Amino acid sequence: MTKQEMNEFLESIGGLVNGWKRDDTPIIDAGFFSVGYGWYPLIKDLITNLIDLGWDKEVCQVKEKFGGLRFYINDATDEVHNRIREAENLSYETCETCGEEGKLRTDIGWHTTYCDKHYEERRRNI
Repeated sequence: MTKQEMNEFLESIGGLVNGWKRDDTPIIDAGFFSVGYGWYPLIKDLITNLIDLGWDKEVCQVKEKFGGLRFYINDATDEVHNRIREAENLSYETCETCGEEGKLRTDIGWHTTYCDKHYEERRRNI
């Protein structure tokens, strides 16, 4: 999924609400997500599921940390938080670069989840 496709998705749902600055304009730029494009489908599915669960679309931060997705929100139901936890766990099996099957790599100076191809590319460039 490209950044443009993610932007179009965000626009189609009316954007997300900035949990830190609620008076700001809706978040409709995928640049808000500090992750690789490979996780965009994972985030899109998560957002869609959360909205279906009644989530208010308020998000504080979305980033990679220690090789996994972090999706920070304010208050929500246990069901919403459980779904977020599922997506975060799935990120450890999804290449952050391309979205293919991946695994957590810890031997290249940074904890990152890569498929074999992107892992080998990164190792060659160290």
